Amino acid sequence: MPGHELLYQAATRKNVTAISIVVPVYNVQKWLPRFFACLQRQTFENFEVLLIDDASSDNSVGLMEEIAATDPRFKLIKLPENRGCGGACNVGILAARGETICFADPDDLLPENSLEVRYNAYKKHHAVVRACHHEIMDDGTVRNMEVRPSGLPEICAPVEAAPRVGVNPFLCAHWTWLWPTGLLQKNKILHGEGMRTGDDIHMLVQLFFRLNRVVWIDDVVYYWIKRTDSLSTTVYTPEHYGNYFSSCDIFYNEAKSRGKTPLADMFFSEYLLTYPGHLLMQISEGKSTEQDAREVIGQMARVAENHAVFPRCLEIIKKNPLRYPGIYRLHHILTNNAALAIQRLAESQA
Repeated sequence: MPGHELLYQAATRKNVTAISIVVPVYNVQKWLPRFFACLQRQTFENFEVLLIDDASSDNSVGLMEEIAATDPRFKLIKLPENRGCGGACNVGILAARGETICFADPDDLLPENSLEVRYNAYKKHHAVVRACHHEIMDDGTVRNMEVRPSGLPEICAPVEAAPRVGVNPFLCAHWTWLWPTGLLQKNKILHGEGMRTGDDIHMLVQLFFRLNRVVWIDDVVYYWIKRTDSLSTTVYTPEHYGNYFSSCDIFYNEAKSRGKTPLADMFFSEYLLTYPGHLLMQISEGKSTEQDAREVIGQMARVAENHAVFPRCLEIIKKNPLRYPGIYRLHHILTNNAALAIQRLAESQA
């Protein structure tokens, strides 16, 4: 974007905080001491931690007050009422005074060099930084190790790289990124609010077309701890799925205004490959119902209708179903005459 490089010049000024870390906090007192310790062990020390308390009812505030009193890099902002994760993050974005900004959840962990390798890459390449993460179960088992997409140029624009590596890698894992703070603040790019999940994706879809220099480094900078009681390991409701598909709506609007609708079709197709299968797994475990299946199918169909997906994509799919396999499956669901929505979902996965 024109003038984008100007957002990197703040580093030349003295006494400027290099990194603002925005941390939404709600009833996580059990995990805060561990989280604080991992930040204080960082090999890079020029940072501020914006602890946004989202009206916690446990002793989270007490623990945050203690750390703020002993380490001035930790700053507590108390919200008078619960705004949800997205709202808390937005308060942090607007309050950030660092040259760059990143996010972290207080029940996760950062390797000791997490800030150092990201900031060094930011300075070296004058680019937004994307790095890698590990998913770790709370018993210490490594569930997934993210790696840098193969064939990705050292410096890329997501809009140019996505046809080769997919859209979704640039629209996830928001805690692994490092952005110029001004990029978010000046463009009013914020998290979604009033959402059960996916508030971070709403921010990322707004950023996608605004990034012309991204460096994706190999370093693992974040440990996503998959606790047994966390959202990612508990039951998704139709509202959760709806939050994810609303990201597709936003991305379609962003893409269409730039003549890049095929990228939005790619993103929608990627989600259609993921969430119907996730819902079927929940149904098989007795956690979701026929009514849930009907609601989620309706959500997917509305996105397709709102953005004229089938008139545009069906001819492409007839020639090559693998071009948009998720959209192909959705078409199969919507043209299936089976009485049960669960059956239509299951047969689309066959």
